[in-house]
Amino acid sequence: MNTNYQKGPSSPSPEQRLLLMNDDTWENFILQCINQLRVEKLYTQVHRIGGAGDKGRDVCGNTLDKAEYCTWDLYQAKHYEDTLSPSDFAPDLAKFLYYVFSNHYTQPRNYFICALKIGPKLYDLITNPESLNNNAFRNWIIDEWKKKKGDFKTFKQELTPDLESFIINFPFSIFKIKTSSELLDIHSRSDKHWGMFGILGDREKNPEVPTAPDANEQVYISRLCEAYSSVNNVSVSVITDIPKEYKKHFRSQRQLFYSAEGLNRFSRDKLPGAFDDLLEQVNIGIGSIASLPYAHGVDKITAVHSIANALQVNENPLRDRLQAGDLQGSCHHLANNGKLSWVEEYEDE
Repeated sequence: MNTNYQKGPSSPSPEQRLLLMNDDTWENFILQCINQLRVEKLYTQVHRIGGAGDKGRDVCGNTLDKAEYCTWDLYQAKHYEDTLSPSDFAPDLAKFLYYVFSNHYTQPRNYFICALKIGPKLYDLITNPESLNNNAFRNWIIDEWKKKKGDFKTFKQELTPDLESFIINFPFSIFKIKTSSELLDIHSRSDKHWGMFGILGDREKNPEVPTAPDANEQVYISRLCEAYSSVNNVSVSVITDIPKEYKKHFRSQRQLFYSAEGLNRFSRDKLPGAFDDLLEQVNIGIGSIASLPYAHGVDKITAVHSIANALQVNENPLRDRLQAGDLQGSCHHLANNGKLSWVEEYEDE
């Protein structure tokens, strides 16, 4: 067998996709990251301000309704093909310091520089703001301001004695680097990761099957009871009435339901709507088998589950996170949604 064939190019990695972004998509990527931190309760509000008149603020994460002193974080987006140098960052830094000094907004607790690559000179200035090197970062921006006579091209402002005094006393330790790998880690936990990078995160462990059925199980369990009733035409209205020869079968059906419920919760967190689409595909796939007459409901369960388990759902992005039992369990979710019954009441159509 000849396996030496061209398999085509591999998909770009998330890191490579970051390089393909422009300023706007990079800023939007950071917005999605910080919004995920809001979902995780780090912030109560997230705002994208970047653009003309942003006063040196791209994305802000607030812990209060109003951005009071040191209650919010500022994320500055810098998308450069080359490494970000001190001269590249100088206009943003000068603008920020001036607007805080002028009380246009309060001092944040953190100022995160979000760049693809930080140059070594800027890295040293940021990571050692209060170093023995005579407060290098602070002195550097003051020297730049004087050397340029307040003209940073994209920002122009005279360095007055009061402003210089403010800078001298400003806590430069709030300036920090947020690396692209850190941002990708945050983004991977969001429901936007698939849409931007085509990658789904890991699926968590399925929920435990509770001893007593939950309220959200009542419909599919009642359908199972109807199936057990149909075997010998014996009334099974509650689970305690289930014949002993079917009690193990019943427990396995609940396990299948919770396997699919694990996929449902994964979809809800990572890819909203994908599980509903999967249910629709399963419903179509089992349709011809589910519509046939059966001697009793348990026979129908067996036949339908056999077909469901063999379905190919290649068009659904959840395909790579399917576990044994998910497709069979999805049938019970269909039953729970009123779209599938194990015992039919046939009418003339």
